[in-house]
Amino acid sequence: MAYLLYGIISGSAGLEWHEALTGMKNRPVQFVAAHGLCAALSELEVEVGAPPVADLLAYARAVEALHQHQTVIPMRYGCYLNGIPAVQDLLREKQRQYGALLAELEGRVEMGVRISLPENGSGENVPDPPVDATCDGRSYLTLRKAHYRTQEAVTRDRQACSDRYVQAFAGVSARQRTETAVKNGVLTLSLYFLVAGENVSRFREIFGELTTGRTDTATLTGPWPPYNFVTADSGKFGESLSSHLHSALSL
Repeated sequence: MAYLLYGIISGSAGLEWHEALTGMKNRPVQFVAAHGLCAALSELEVEVGAPPVADLLAYARAVEALHQHQTVIPMRYGCYLNGIPAVQDLLREKQRQYGALLAELEGRVEMGVRISLPENGSGENVPDPPVDATCDGRSYLTLRKAHYRTQEAVTRDRQACSDRYVQAFAGVSARQRTETAVKNGVLTLSLYFLVAGENVSRFREIFGELTTGRTDTATLTGPWPPYNFVTADSGKFGESLSSHLHSALSL
């Protein structure tokens, strides 16, 4: 039987409250301590592909419960390990990396800002200029130049939108990450910020100031466990579904 890994916490102290904690498929969350670290996991069969939303929410609730009580490195969904010795080996191999990451994440949460923009305002997939049979070479080049200028302009607009938020939150965030995705003709610009717990209220105030009177659609999410500030290497044992997890939790 494999073990699904929810997250890594520091040491083995203060785990008494975890006795009734359950995770995916209502399986109890177990704790394996080694090398000054502790892994939170459930014994489960390995599943391939994206799980139902209900399972993602159960996974998220287990991580959130850990996060509410202590600093946690939230693992990417789908991190399975084959047996307790493999868990102990992971803690030994990653002892220094996980220790440093726990120190960086201590007392901090993840806040998110999602901005929806029309795809033709994203700087991507700007339609090519129409060309008919009567269009000569010079006219075609003129159209192409205008097309590229439009692409450059909308790309600058998108970057300016991102920069506006990043700069506004610079004083209350330790780190930030940016992702973009296009769905149904709408580009979503996702900004993630690592924020000290005491700065969450100020973060919300700044967001309110930024969005007052704006025409773009921006949504504030969080506070979350810091999913987007765990490196790919830290969660390399499973395929990342963290964006799906955030989407499910935003419903």
